[in-house]
Amino acid sequence: MRKKKKKYEEEDYGMNDIDMEIIEEEPRSRRIVNIIFIIIIALGIMIVADIVCVVKYDKGPYFAIRTKIYDDGGTEEFLGLGYKVIKYNQEQGRRDTEIGFWTMQYNTKPTEIEALDLAIEFRNSPEETAEKYARKFVRITGRLYKIKEDELILRYHDPDDYYTLKIKCPLAEKQDLSDLEEGMEITVLGRIDSFTLKTKKNPNQVNMSNCFAE
Repeated sequence: MRKKKKKYEEEDYGMNDIDMEIIEEEPRSRRIVNIIFIIIIALGIMIVADIVCVVKYDKGPYFAIRTKIYDDGGTEEFLGLGYKVIKYNQEQGRRDTEIGFWTMQYNTKPTEIEALDLAIEFRNSPEETAEKYARKFVRITGRLYKIKEDELILRYHDPDDYYTLKIKCPLAEKQDLSDLEEGMEITVLGRIDSFTLKTKKNPNQVNMSNCFAE
């Protein structure tokens, strides 16, 4: 009677040793997929966080490995998962941070432009000009409008104020400005951060950072 009961139970539930193994393996494979998915999401969050910190706040990188220090004043190069960060720190030159793919090259050659040309470009095509020069390392030549202790202001001015452009240049470090005079033509190195459209009281404006007067 016992043997018949055992046989009945096996036929009733339709299970054997092979079926049990399959049932046990399915949750395990699902757990592995979930773990891989969580790891991918975590890596994605790390990459996005690093990019945002570098681009928007000029901080970090926090999840990349420093691979090189240049003998130019202390420029550092970092590699992350699919991206490269170069924190420029020339003694007198480039002091900004750049992010890109691994193929991005060390580059300290500025884009050269006259204040007049920049004024015309921005007046005629503000959106395109802002996109073209945003976060660019540039060398701008123009008339010195105002001298402050930690900032120089260049300006191109036309009589009708149609193309007038003011360029604010905060200095990267304290410099001897005793040989500069308002109205003289000078050249400034630095990074363009943003452009501001004219108002009733103020002309179009370029906002720079980490500048040096040459």
